[in-house]
Amino acid sequence: MTCAFADPREWLLEISPTIQMQSWQQSQVYAQPSSRWCAYINQICLNAFLDWISTEDFPRASVWYSFPGTPAFWEFVNGTAILLEGRRVVLIPSEAIDDSELEISQEWVDIPSWAADYYLAVQVKPDGEWIRIWGYTTHKELKSLAQYDSVDRTYCIDARHLTRDLNAFSLSYQFCRGEELKAAIAPLLQLSIEQAENLVQRLGNASFRFSRLAVPFMTWGSLLENEQWRQRLYQQRQQPQSSQVQVNLSRWLEGIYDNTWEAIEIFSLFNSNSIAFNFRSSFGLNAGSIKRAKLIDLGMEIESQKVVLLVAFILEDSQQISIRVQLHPANGEYLPVNIKLALLLESEEIIQEVQAREQDNYIQLKRFDGEVGERFSIQITFDNHQVIENFVI
Repeated sequence: MTCAFADPREWLLEISPTIQMQSWQQSQVYAQPSSRWCAYINQICLNAFLDWISTEDFPRASVWYSFPGTPAFWEFVNGTAILLEGRRVVLIPSEAIDDSELEISQEWVDIPSWAADYYLAVQVKPDGEWIRIWGYTTHKELKSLAQYDSVDRTYCIDARHLTRDLNAFSLSYQFCRGEELKAAIAPLLQLSIEQAENLVQRLGNASFRFSRLAVPFMTWGSLLENEQWRQRLYQQRQQPQSSQVQVNLSRWLEGIYDNTWEAIEIFSLFNSNSIAFNFRSSFGLNAGSIKRAKLIDLGMEIESQKVVLLVAFILEDSQQISIRVQLHPANGEYLPVNIKLALLLESEEIIQEVQAREQDNYIQLKRFDGEVGERFSIQITFDNHQVIENFVI
């Protein structure tokens, strides 16, 4: 149902309370808050659009993929694909007030089986109970006119290049059915089963928040395009956070360490800088400190970049400890420029972050305290690669 005072060139659709409730309930299958919200916005957009378009010019409109396949898409990308009598249309919802541009994830453009004929810009205001479809473009126009952002892996097209009159969309659909609307798309890599299994295992950790940016797009696109691998990756990421590996610091007090956490002195033997000395001198640790280190591989595509994560704590009383964290180069003299070290709460909120500059031989977080039972994470980010270590006190 359209609103009476809408711009006649746009489609303004109401969101009924029933659609809101159903969309929110369906989004609860996701383990992460960010994925749940993405799913909620896309589900609202999907339901409102299908309810309206099926009563207008396209009674046989349908979602391109159906449950249980739909959730796997929204775990990784924003957007919803609709089939309208042989053409594929992707709705790109956004809560942004600014409509000066349309931003589309690369997956919807450069995965051959995902690419659409049309892309519709949708402004979503769930609290205001409406969605506004305000413009559209074609795949061919997108590839020739949009700017590609290699950091976010998105295509961004200026609003001046969009067709703002949605009446033209219906006319184009009716009278230009034989026109080719897609540009040429480069084929993706062919992954072996072993490569796919390794990627699913590595990227399936739900704490890995930027999985779509962790490997080259040709690799990621091949993994995501395969329905079986996409579903397995999604299902693994839905495991409860408690099932993810957590380092129990209380066990360190008992002398019980995880296999990957070694004595600091071991790493000093292979490093031109004395990691053990830097750690002691910068923190003034006493004999009662508990300290271990772990070798971190920043990604299989940059094998030479490895760092050492150092964690130490002092027992302040029976319930509270004081924690210190540093990051050192594993080989060589300095850390990679712009590598980041961050402290995250259990809610995934970043409360501390430090970034390496040129010729930094280590970086460190400010000392922080924790109580028995509390959880936190240490995040290391370099370019598109991210590693998260989860801890419980």
